[in-house]
Amino acid sequence: MLRSTFLGYKTATSALTVSQNMMDVVGQNISNVNTQGYSRQRLDINSVSLSNSNVKFGTTGAVIGQGVGTSGVSQYRDSFLDLRYRTESAKVGSEEVQLEALGDLESIFDEITTDGLDSQFSDLLEQLHSLTSSPSDPVLEGVVRTSAEMLTQIFNNYSNQIDTVKDQQLSYLKDGAVEKTNQILGNIADLNKQIKADNVSGNPALELNDERNTLIDELSNYLDIKVSTEPLEIGGGKTVDELVIRLGNTGLELVNRDKNIELVVGENTTNPYETAIYSETNNDDGTTTQVDISTLISGGQIGGYLKFLNGSGEYASTSYENKGAIYFESMLDTLANKFANIMNDTNKSVDGYDKDLFSARGADATDPSTEIITAGNIKISDNWAKATDSYITNTKTTGVGDNSGATDNILKMISKFQSGEGTFDFKTSGDTGTPIFKGTFQEFLTYTSTRLSLQVSDANTSFDTYSDTQYQIDYARSSISSVDLNEEGVNLLTYSKSYNAAARLMTTLDDMLDTLINEMAR
Repeated sequence: MLRSTFLGYKTATSALTVSQNMMDVVGQNISNVNTQGYSRQRLDINSVSLSNSNVKFGTTGAVIGQGVGTSGVSQYRDSFLDLRYRTESAKVGSEEVQLEALGDLESIFDEITTDGLDSQFSDLLEQLHSLTSSPSDPVLEGVVRTSAEMLTQIFNNYSNQIDTVKDQQLSYLKDGAVEKTNQILGNIADLNKQIKADNVSGNPALELNDERNTLIDELSNYLDIKVSTEPLEIGGGKTVDELVIRLGNTGLELVNRDKNIELVVGENTTNPYETAIYSETNNDDGTTTQVDISTLISGGQIGGYLKFLNGSGEYASTSYENKGAIYFESMLDTLANKFANIMNDTNKSVDGYDKDLFSARGADATDPSTEIITAGNIKISDNWAKATDSYITNTKTTGVGDNSGATDNILKMISKFQSGEGTFDFKTSGDTGTPIFKGTFQEFLTYTSTRLSLQVSDANTSFDTYSDTQYQIDYARSSISSVDLNEEGVNLLTYSKSYNAAARLMTTLDDMLDTLINEMAR
């Protein structure tokens, strides 16, 4: 069977068309070499085979194809590298937030560059030693009272600074991370709708895919996410892929095709001291449903903020390994409470009556909870502040004679600052909570600041490690997806030659046809 006379033209024409399309793709890549988030494109081609569907008895002899065809344009992307990049991005976001916030706390407990609590403890101890030289001297006791008052003010200042850091981080979470996350989720849902419409009409929407991938990468810095595509039948045996983004491994859908949830910052319903993140979903009846998803968030900037703001350590009612603002504020409260109670108990009068040196600011006798001394409310007692004579109990020895020069109780008070009698069990709740530390006041303060410094160091190490890993993954990803001008230049030469060759094939076929028509009759 003779082949069709013009079959060769069809083959040459397909080669010309495909070569031209390849040149167009190269031009698209080169023009977007500096476009942020652009993924290098490629023309998907395939060989066109000879079809025997219309041949009654089939073919004999050599079976030769009918040229080249295109199946579409696709992108150079590696989904596995995308997954790894987004996983590391969530870790980087979490550690970055904690590193910054814990660094602010560390500056509060800095005893190296500034004179803080530790120095004031030493000063109070020094003034108590001076008081032993003349225990009934109101001037010397006034110096002790001034030193004690400065100590309470430093406690108050530390507590206020911690509250300031907490408020600042909460503001960053609410007005920064959560607001940005909601914006990204909404934009991704809108892009899903546009991409679906384009895919249904046969347009791969590659540029919209690039825009969506850039947003997904950005979202992974705020939350630990998992991205999947689910097929949707559109009729005629065809399907299009729709995007679904879930929160980690929890199954909570952040984006479901063209719908997305909103994140809302609020208080924990069971613990008002903790911050909670709620997912808000709009119902068909116009109402909204909020669900606390705080425990489901483990990574990203939002996870880092929650770990810092809610990190209670041993002070948590349930197991919670993170140590953040609540933990270090509670440690400071524990120190203030233990110090005040020990000093007050030591200063009791000889007959056992209370002569409190310290009290809680704003305490209400009808509300016992307000009488609990913390770093934020500790102050010298009103009775001591108003005393014009000696208020500190210098001795508890009873007997005949003048005991105004005795100093045994002041020495006992001094011993409460030193190892031995001054070694106490610090617990999370008075004398019945979880043991935290055993030592003196200043040793407990050192223990607290040391734990904070170690946590900052761990966060810094983790941040550096995750950042380096993310950089390496991004470099590998860019080597696949980004435009390389040298490679595109080679492609220009290759496709130009293939186009010229296809044109030469067309010319040769024309010469052959001319021979067949005009020369064979002679």
